[in-house]
Amino acid sequence: MTEDEIRVGVTHLLTSYQYLADTGKVERLAQLFAPDGVLEIGDERWVGPEAVLGMFRDTAGRFAEADFLPARHHLSSIYVEPQPDGSAKTYACFQFIGTRGLDHWGTYRDKAVPGPDGWLFALRRVVTEGFAPGSRLAR
Repeated sequence: MTEDEIRVGVTHLLTSYQYLADTGKVERLAQLFAPDGVLEIGDERWVGPEAVLGMFRDTAGRFAEADFLPARHHLSSIYVEPQPDGSAKTYACFQFIGTRGLDHWGTYRDKAVPGPDGWLFALRRVVTEGFAPGSRLAR
């Protein structure tokens, strides 16, 4: 696989995550993680698609209760760095915009690996860098 093919495939993985999250397709969203794939958000971590799915379902419920939905993730500054072992490291910026406007923002730092039907997250690290005043998600 060429570096350009890796970049295109991994970029598709990143944008698929945003699309599936924004459209509430959490079952398909969880399948973007490798069997031992890790999702890290702050100090919390989920391993494997089933654990990730549980987190997405819980989060969808909390977002609905907080009257955030519909919401959109805006992705920018996508950088994909192919690795010698055939994996790729990524960096991308995001903004989360809900019914009251911009709520929070940060970066994704990932390790992606090729799977049988496309690229998968071996690691997705979500770094939230800031919250808008009045965000119900700020801790």
